Amino acid sequence: MARVPTDFYPDLTNDRLRTVAVALLDMRYSTLREMNSPFDDNYTREAVVFGRQRNMLINMARDEHHPWMALSHAGMDVTFRIGSVPCRFFTDDSDSPQKHGFFRRNAVDDLFDSDDQTPVLWRFVIERSFGEQAEDQVFFVGYNLYQEKTAQWVYRASTPTLHSVDDVVPPSVDLQPAPVALRPTTELQDQDRKIGN
Repeated sequence: MARVPTDFYPDLTNDRLRTVAVALLDMRYSTLREMNSPFDDNYTREAVVFGRQRNMLINMARDEHHPWMALSHAGMDVTFRIGSVPCRFFTDDSDSPQKHGFFRRNAVDDLFDSDDQTPVLWRFVIERSFGEQAEDQVFFVGYNLYQEKTAQWVYRASTPTLHSVDDVVPPSVDLQPAPVALRPTTELQDQDRKIGN
C-alpha cells in the first residue's frame, strides 16, 4: 500500500497539495466550459487546458501568496517545487501512465535515492472522468527508481463544488442577524426527559 507524501517530505502538506489540485481542476473546468465552439474537439480542448494549467502553475510559483512554491523550470515540461520537492503535472492514468515523458526527468527534477521505497519522482496526475456521474480527480503520486508507485495522495472535495455555467454574478444581499435566545435550564431539562436522556 502506498504511503502518504508527508511520510517522505513534511513540505508536502495536505493544504499545499489541495491548493495545487483545486487550481488544476478549476482551470480545467473553466477552459472546457469556454472551448465549446463547433471548431473545438478533444485535441483543441486538451491542448488549451494543458497550456493554461502550465501558465497558471508558473504564475502560482512566482506569486507571493504561495511562498512555499517556487518555479524550477518554465519550459513545456514545467517543474515547480513545493518546499524542496520538484513536481510536474500530467493528465493521465495514475495507475498506468501512458503520456510520453511521464517518467522522464529533466535537469531540475532532481531527487535521487538508492532506497527503492523512496519516491524520486513526484507527479500531479489529473484523471479525466469518463461517465456523467464521475468527476475528474487529482492524484499526487511519488514513484521510486523503478517507476513504481510508493506514495499517493488523492484530492477529494469534502463538499460539492459548484461551477458557474455563465458569467453573471448575482447581486449581494444584506442578511439580518440571526435571532438568538437563551432557554431557561428547566425547559431544557423537561425536553431531555421527554426524549429519554
